[in-house]
Amino acid sequence: MASILQSVWYKYKKAKQFCPRCQHSWYGQVPESLMKLNKVDFIWINRDQRCFEWFISLLTKLEMEQIEDQKGSFEHFIQMHMYMTAAAKKTDMKGIGLQMALELMHKKDKKDLITGLKTKTEAGRPDWNKVFAEIRDENKGKVKVFYCGAPALGKTIKEACAQFNFGFSKENL
Repeated sequence: MASILQSVWYKYKKAKQFCPRCQHSWYGQVPESLMKLNKVDFIWINRDQRCFEWFISLLTKLEMEQIEDQKGSFEHFIQMHMYMTAAAKKTDMKGIGLQMALELMHKKDKKDLITGLKTKTEAGRPDWNKVFAEIRDENKGKVKVFYCGAPALGKTIKEACAQFNFGFSKENL
């Protein structure tokens, strides 16, 4: 997924336009000849903090470049959704204190303590109906889900995709 994300970002950056007089820059419509994507929602689920470490430098770079390129109403082309399954949710008595501390620190520093990204890491597993409903409601066009991971989770995601009429492709580990 790292190489795919990097390739998508480089193609998107090719659509950046500059004013010849003042060097003001903006992103126009990405030509279909470059890429047929309107948006990427990258959902990454890990058991614990260590699992995030190997890939976090690329995600940090993508996040920072999008922030630097943000002009006016620019919407993040690559939106990240991070989940840590070993963290207890706020509804779990063991996790209330930890989750409150993480939320307070994220609000204060605008940085996630688990990954170091501006994107907040959520505790537990994604609620696929909620995640997919939000993606559908953005109305960015046809949705295709690419999955890499354990077959059991792949089956769950495939079923959720069918409910939302999303395409689904997978690569099993």
